[in-house]
Amino acid sequence: MSKIFSRRDFLKFSGTAVGAGVVASAIQACSPAALPAVSSPVPAPAEEPAPQEAGEELYFRLVTHGGDDPFWAVVKQGMIDAAALYGVRAEIDLAGSDLANQQKKFQEAMATQPDGIALVINNDDAWDKPVEDALAAGIPVIGINNDDTQGPAGNKRLAYIGQNERRAGYMLGLSVFEKAAADGVDFGAAKVGFAAEVPAAAYATVRLSGIQDAMDEFGITAEVDIIDGGGIEMTTNEQRITAYLLANPDTNFMFGAGGIVTDRMSTSLANAGHEPGAVYAGGFDAAPGTVEGLKDGYLIASIDQQQYLQGYHAVSTLYLLNKFGLTPNIDTGGYLITKDNLGLIEELSGTYR
Repeated sequence: MSKIFSRRDFLKFSGTAVGAGVVASAIQACSPAALPAVSSPVPAPAEEPAPQEAGEELYFRLVTHGGDDPFWAVVKQGMIDAAALYGVRAEIDLAGSDLANQQKKFQEAMATQPDGIALVINNDDAWDKPVEDALAAGIPVIGINNDDTQGPAGNKRLAYIGQNERRAGYMLGLSVFEKAAADGVDFGAAKVGFAAEVPAAAYATVRLSGIQDAMDEFGITAEVDIIDGGGIEMTTNEQRITAYLLANPDTNFMFGAGGIVTDRMSTSLANAGHEPGAVYAGGFDAAPGTVEGLKDGYLIASIDQQQYLQGYHAVSTLYLLNKFGLTPNIDTGGYLITKDNLGLIEELSGTYR
């Protein structure tokens, strides 16, 4: 049975030896001398690893800024499925976009002495010391969903699982502005709105930077109007976006920073009296309202960050870290969704997408 590394072992463990051993074994296995002759019988499949014994069960915590909404339900499902597959225990904390509450939940998670914590690093300053304290206590911490804007240079988390936020924002902006350019829109008169559940959060500011990169490419010099969606309550977000659109009827570009505001974008546009396609709009994730908006033509595109993988790989990465000292960085998303490629995404929206 594989050795389970202690919480302090992993801090000193070098993945180089393991990686080199795996590569060497693969090379040897693929060398001509190691290959069976064509007429040789097919070798029997390798035995399944023995299940962990009762005393070896690992326990992980996911500490997030999320709330009780369709996006985080999918993250949780990924966590549940991976925990069942790997034979571990895992729990998720949802702080409802309240940073102080999230910090409190992180301290509570540390107090349980878990075998690892997956943390949403949604602030460049707030998580530096807590992560260092956890690592010093021998509790491995990885980042999920949001990362420090400086990556590993800004926070000592051991790995990051999530999308490249700036690249995703750029891809979204490029798609929306390309459609507008094809329609002959005058970018000199552009008015751009950007709604975010929490405008100051790292995910929103970095995604906006990506959209602004695309604006630069198209010569759009307008200042972006920031709309505070008011947190995780969907009705509040819809009301605030609607109010902005009613007060600014000349808006011709609208972006959503996250899954909640994007889910409510189409209804907000309709509430403000806009027909599908009258405003060039796009956002993030594949929540049910977003899928409908893409189908109806209110949204041009959305970015699928495949959040199921964030919950799933939080568990699988912490498991592999405890077992073998492995700490992979995994880019889960940055995939453009349009009306033309909804396919399986529509079917799985709200459960696995």
